[in-house]
Amino acid sequence: MIDAVLDNLEEKNIDALPVFPYSKRPEDMEWQKKDYPRQRFAQDNNVGANLKKSNLVHFDFETPVACTIGGKFLPKNTFIIGKKYKKDGQEIRLVTNYFYLNNGVIDTNLTFKNDEKKPILELRCNGHSVVHGKTPLKEDESIMCERYVVYNGNPASHDNLLFLANKIHVACMLVEYNLGMNEGALRLDGCLKRYCSNWTDDERIEFLLTIGEITRPNGRDTKYTKMKRIVRSNNNNPSKQSGYRSLAQQLEVDPLKIKNLFKQLGGAIPQSDDYEVVKSTIDFNEKALDMHDLRTTEIPPMINAVNPIMPEGLGLVCGRPKANKSWTCLSIAYAVQNGKKFLGHETTQGDVLYFALEDSKRRIKDRERKLGVDKWTPPQILLATDVPFLGYGFEESLINWIESKDNPRLVIIDTLARLKPQQRKSSMTAYDLDNKLLNKIQTIAVQNNLTIVFVTHLSKATQEYNFDRIQGSVGMQGMTDFMWLMDRGDNSNHASIVGRGRDIPDFEYAVKWNEENFQYDFVGNMHMVSLTENRRQVIDAMQVLSKEHEEVAPKDVCKYYQVSVMSKDGKRLSKTMQRMKGDFELLEGQKFGTYKLPKFNERKGDTC
Repeated sequence: MIDAVLDNLEEKNIDALPVFPYSKRPEDMEWQKKDYPRQRFAQDNNVGANLKKSNLVHFDFETPVACTIGGKFLPKNTFIIGKKYKKDGQEIRLVTNYFYLNNGVIDTNLTFKNDEKKPILELRCNGHSVVHGKTPLKEDESIMCERYVVYNGNPASHDNLLFLANKIHVACMLVEYNLGMNEGALRLDGCLKRYCSNWTDDERIEFLLTIGEITRPNGRDTKYTKMKRIVRSNNNNPSKQSGYRSLAQQLEVDPLKIKNLFKQLGGAIPQSDDYEVVKSTIDFNEKALDMHDLRTTEIPPMINAVNPIMPEGLGLVCGRPKANKSWTCLSIAYAVQNGKKFLGHETTQGDVLYFALEDSKRRIKDRERKLGVDKWTPPQILLATDVPFLGYGFEESLINWIESKDNPRLVIIDTLARLKPQQRKSSMTAYDLDNKLLNKIQTIAVQNNLTIVFVTHLSKATQEYNFDRIQGSVGMQGMTDFMWLMDRGDNSNHASIVGRGRDIPDFEYAVKWNEENFQYDFVGNMHMVSLTENRRQVIDAMQVLSKEHEEVAPKDVCKYYQVSVMSKDGKRLSKTMQRMKGDFELLEGQKFGTYKLPKFNERKGDTC
């Protein structure tokens, strides 16, 4: 008999070891390191399988429910062992042990327990497992359990063994929580649809039925057709899919326990599902700032990534497509990483993290070369394939990066749209959604005294307030500490960078795109540049028009440039002429509303 057992194990490349009769204890204390010849096994020996040497993963079910559920979910094309014993005159058979080849995913033994800390199943890759012989029943050691072969296949390889172990454990726990097949099944499937979006309809139906056949074995709702209707209902009405709190309420179980079950299944739990209203009563007198103490407290000054126009905190850099936002932000990233100037401004040197979410390796390499910074110390750059969404691990990953650096200074995310998760239907306003999305990132920036910048787009529509052109709700503006608008004409190298923030002076820069180094060059403050250009336009027009009429009205200048008096350009020209009169660059004509050039302008063609 023992020879047949050893022959069978040898054919399956399972390393056998001798175990004491009616016991799980190996005869040799150093069995992990040894190979045993046949003569070492006595006829009455139990036989164990060395899991590590045999490269096996062993599912060991500790409860009848786990055996039943495991039999539903586990692949059966492998080596399977059962236990049989007699109790109260009846023979009981349980399929308890499944053996698979270990593909390297499992490297330690795992025990899955219930709320009372009692084992439900074990997933083992170390130690040994008795595959032949009798051992005492755990619940009653006077009863002997005999191992028998259920399926004599060779151990098979499967990639998702850990997931299956978690799935079996979750199903066992829902059985312990006595999940019903009416409202309970509806809420469970809503959670599966909500959190485990990669599950197929058939997988959800099988999961529901497997639980229902144990909790409601003869129930009229434990039917395939009923489960199919539930799944179809949740598919057709996504707004009615329940969350884990709803299921926990139905089962009368701690919501955290239910949440952790879905995490075991790989489910993504949105932050919105964690929200719970908790009333707090605060003593405002006690919490109010002690202003007398604050006046004498030394607080470190704010650190600007680019002084003084890019402070610590959360910022937006916005522009229309092809306004060279990405070129500019990459240039800033290299400047701060190396402590170089940007647009003539000093930077604070520090570690920089740049998310190039719309770029490829080829584009980044090409831009670094064209910027002329390929000999500089580079910032750390990540592409889209390596970055989680906001609310799905990005914030935690960013905190890990900050903690890994001695001098974190600047984080640039290009673009915000690539990092925003898909929004589900919600009763929240767009303002509230944007505010909630950026709240944690803004807190991270402020608490760590660094600058975090999102790159985003401007709409084409004109707005009375220029910053309202930023795509998204005004919640974007409300949450950020500073904003830059980058505007460039369709066929022009001239552009503007306008900034505003809580802790920076407003600025309006006129810049010009440099085709040689692929960066903007500073031209001057936009007001002064625009003023000079506007006045030049007025003088040029009046020098021509005054040859026919000495006194010229704004409508004449508008007609010269072929613009309407009431248009934006027409109003600009009219306003400029009024200012020039106030600065004595134009003289008031004898006829109301007309102007004339001073004599030196007529002679020299200049304004000063």
